[in-house]
Amino acid sequence: MVLGFESSRGGEKDLCFLDRDLYPSSIQTQASPQSTANGTKNSRMLACVFFSKYPQMLSRSRFINPRRSLLQLFTTAHRFSKKLNISSSPVPEVLLNHLDEECVDFLPWLERKAGVEISSKLYVGKSAYGRSLFASKSIQTGECILRVPYNVQIAPDNLLPKVASLLDNEVGNVAKLAIVILIEQKRGQESEWAPYISCLPRPGEMHSTIFWSKSELDMIHQSTVYQETIKEKYQIEKDFLKIKLALDHSPEILDGITLEDFIHAYALVRSRAWGSTRGVSLIPFADFSNHDGVSEAFILNDEDKQVSEVIADRNFAPHEEVLIRYGKFSNAALLLEFGFIVPHNIHDQVQIHIDVPNHDFLGEMKLDILRRHHLPTTRYANDFKFSGDSFIIKSVLWVGIGSEEKVCHNHYVRLLVFFVATLLKI
Repeated sequence: MVLGFESSRGGEKDLCFLDRDLYPSSIQTQASPQSTANGTKNSRMLACVFFSKYPQMLSRSRFINPRRSLLQLFTTAHRFSKKLNISSSPVPEVLLNHLDEECVDFLPWLERKAGVEISSKLYVGKSAYGRSLFASKSIQTGECILRVPYNVQIAPDNLLPKVASLLDNEVGNVAKLAIVILIEQKRGQESEWAPYISCLPRPGEMHSTIFWSKSELDMIHQSTVYQETIKEKYQIEKDFLKIKLALDHSPEILDGITLEDFIHAYALVRSRAWGSTRGVSLIPFADFSNHDGVSEAFILNDEDKQVSEVIADRNFAPHEEVLIRYGKFSNAALLLEFGFIVPHNIHDQVQIHIDVPNHDFLGEMKLDILRRHHLPTTRYANDFKFSGDSFIIKSVLWVGIGSEEKVCHNHYVRLLVFFVATLLKI
């Protein structure tokens, strides 16, 4: 699913909500780890304009071991009529793939490395979404479409013991896995993972908000995504300094690697790795799949068989792109981590920021009411605050611009917000 941003011929910027298989003639968001970078700058500007006007459409999100995949913001495409079925419509002819010449030998290589068949149902191709997985034959609901053994997944425990011993617990799994990627990149063709590393997105192909310029971020300053982006960039720099300090006596390990290199590797992990018993894991081949927020197909880990697999949630025709769900992400999470958002996102959230001062004589009563409504709170030294200074309302909030759609709000959400606002006198 995509949110299309289209510049009208008159020069004004029009915004329209589109289903996943639909996109405007100029610019669109889309789900693809490997798409080209055409139109990125102008597209970000349009996204910034939208989010600066409608910051409530973005919310801070908590991530619990999600699957991340790098998704490019925008590209040139054709326009189709609206309102096609999101989950079951056939892939439009324009999206029919071409073989991905860069990765034509990837699956055979991975199967040789694993010693078992990974998939007889899928192959790597390219669509308007970029690198993608397609059905090589008819797929029926309930069929296992790919199975990737743990021994060909990359996790923090792939770090050389010498390196791992130098890093303390303050360096998280994402940062450790980023180091694995950097070390393998340095080895070039001598790396055992070279065929996989060569298929990963390059810096210019990544569009999560940590890669946005200051002027672009300033345009979404009113949204919570802005603060989350600043915090994430700070954390990445902090991790990099810790790692450089820890490896100070073995400078050859990261020799020549810059902060920008680390940010790129960190973003690769954040956007492509799944949670696992090994912390987080990159799952080659599976991470070429694109995202459909309403799909019921997702990565399943079988600890007994030591494999990760995906079960088809519906029938697929030959050469149809096979989509899975990365997680139940709000648009804020999608923008922050992947660089795209979806229209009519059933997992979207509205976040309300409220402070309950410590000196408020009704503070405990207010907090008690909020706790009884399952809204998390946290006590600080000087104030009572919600976790993240906020609480989240999950809602369906439809926003349209133009004659075809009107702004409407879920009535229940309006009442709940009014109740909380009245209670806390904000």
